[in-house]
Amino acid sequence: MTTDHADRAAAALVDTWARLMGEHPDAWMETRDGVSACVTGIPSPGLNGIWCSRRDPDPADIERFLDELKARRVPHLLELRPGTDEAALAVPERRGLTPDDDVPLMRLDDPATLERARAAVPELVVRELSPEEGPRHARVAAAGFEEDPSHFERLLPPSVLGIDGVRTYVGAIDGEIVTTALGVTEEDYIGIFNVATPPAHRGRGYGAAITARTVLDGFGAGAEWAWLQSSPSGYRIYEALGFRTLERWLCWVRL
Repeated sequence: MTTDHADRAAAALVDTWARLMGEHPDAWMETRDGVSACVTGIPSPGLNGIWCSRRDPDPADIERFLDELKARRVPHLLELRPGTDEAALAVPERRGLTPDDDVPLMRLDDPATLERARAAVPELVVRELSPEEGPRHARVAAAGFEEDPSHFERLLPPSVLGIDGVRTYVGAIDGEIVTTALGVTEEDYIGIFNVATPPAHRGRGYGAAITARTVLDGFGAGAEWAWLQSSPSGYRIYEALGFRTLERWLCWVRL
């Protein structure tokens, strides 16, 4: 993977968030020269924060956005790319943020392994949801991430799920929903979000299968590559599907 691939995926990350939050009735998002801040108002640090797509962000911009997040009284995170300038890296410690696990930024260009993953569990029936069926996705995602279902419902109202290129899926076994995922196709890429399988249904290939379906539909709609930020639990699954780590973003949180 090249530096250009990493730069393009970093830009795709913030561009996709901007597109989604631009249609959200309650969200605020602003970008200044490669420093992007978003507030959804949902009390979860991963849903409010600052993402820097450049390695040389202006520390003053990071400081100003941290002031904004603090004033809005929401838990939040700060993510910086590896190799970021020392002046920017000094900001989170100076502001008292708590270091968290690094977040892998991953990319897939060759979909060859995806059909095998989807075919490995033929009993899984995957269905694309309508924008009004968002609560179905929210319930399964919340169970998989051990979050409050209302967080996902607030994050993904019909106005967001109805954006062109946004597709949400659930997978069922004998009528019981056991996994879910969301994809956002834009320009020549698809971003993968909210892949979640509740604990009782893990280890059976469901997450891999629904991820494969989501990516393949994006490729069918014109995407040429896929990206995602992986949780620790999903990392090996994505590697097996053919995703490769571009870089590990540094992360800090304030609860």
